[in-house]
Amino acid sequence: MESLPLEGVRVLALENFIAGPVASMWLADAGAEVVKIEKPGGGDQARGLEPARTSGSERRSLSFIRANRNKKSVALDIKSPSGRAVLKRLIARADIVLENLNASALARLQLDYDSLSSEFPRLIYVSISGYGRGLRPSPDTASPAFDVVGQAVSGLMWRPEGADKRPHYLGFPMADIYASTVALAGTYQALYARERTGKGSFVDVSLVDGAAALNELSIIMYGAFREIQAPGLHALTAPFGAFQAKDGWVVIGVLGESVWQRFAAAIEAPQLLARPELANGVLRHKNLSVIVEVLDAWLASRTVREVVQILGSYDVPAAPVLNVDQVLESEHLQARGMLMTIDDPVWGPTVVAGNPLKTSLVPHDLSDPPPALGADTADVLSTWIGASQAELESLTAAGAVGS
Repeated sequence: MESLPLEGVRVLALENFIAGPVASMWLADAGAEVVKIEKPGGGDQARGLEPARTSGSERRSLSFIRANRNKKSVALDIKSPSGRAVLKRLIARADIVLENLNASALARLQLDYDSLSSEFPRLIYVSISGYGRGLRPSPDTASPAFDVVGQAVSGLMWRPEGADKRPHYLGFPMADIYASTVALAGTYQALYARERTGKGSFVDVSLVDGAAALNELSIIMYGAFREIQAPGLHALTAPFGAFQAKDGWVVIGVLGESVWQRFAAAIEAPQLLARPELANGVLRHKNLSVIVEVLDAWLASRTVREVVQILGSYDVPAAPVLNVDQVLESEHLQARGMLMTIDDPVWGPTVVAGNPLKTSLVPHDLSDPPPALGADTADVLSTWIGASQAELESLTAAGAVGS
């Protein structure tokens, strides 16, 4: 097999739940050796979530499976002096520390960036948190946060259709996943900079910051006009959203005057082009009801397949609205490797979302199942820091390592 772009890069992951684990998983997908440092007896808190299954002595949670493929696990008590000493020896051999743990706890243990950077000047330290770490301190820096907080504080919960009556959680960890994406970009930036300068750096990622970046259209529109845009609608254009055909729902995206002209021709409504209240995208957004009256009549006698075919023939973006059962049948997602199967030792073949980053540098998907807690402790400690069997036994007796 060809070498992968991050082969030889060592990552220590001090992580829980989703945002940190997804970012480190994507690094592992690219060939990095990612070692999760987990608390003996419990590990990543995602291991304890339901739904879970047990086989023999091993309990496997779906939440853990979804974000931890291609990694190794070391069970190490970093709160104990001997465990922390082992971790510092591992950090000396690592390229990257990636964490999304409690900042004050890491500072007390002297495992934050400020504590480590002078001792390990080549270290790249990646933090993912709710409100950010020390690069640009916020009044809320110390506040705890999950994905839902990022969605709330960024204004995103007022954007879905129906949010004029109450805010809506989007139903999936968008702030977490986007923070993982930002962390990945920052990590690659830091690796590239270190190649040129020999120096490590600090990557400081906030769930709230990332979610606010996703809400950029509402931010610029309110900043310019002091108007809150209607939920579920694109502020700059129409039609742009989901509409009901004869046998289901279809999305239609009209953005720009040339697409608008092709759309009017496709639905056999050239009269729309002559109406002054529809002369540009912002006006069409404000007068959507005029378009919907014509569009609904056209859609009523046509199937989703017919609508997609007709609009596509006019080069107007359109697609069926799929639910997750149909997503798993998607030929596109299957062809793109976005529906991976992990052969988990407890759950068996399990479909997970693949890695969205596709490059010629990673021609084949890596699909090793997530590790059992502490499965790689002896191997990593002996390989990375030369720990002997006697030292491993001593650490185990002291409770610094375990499973």
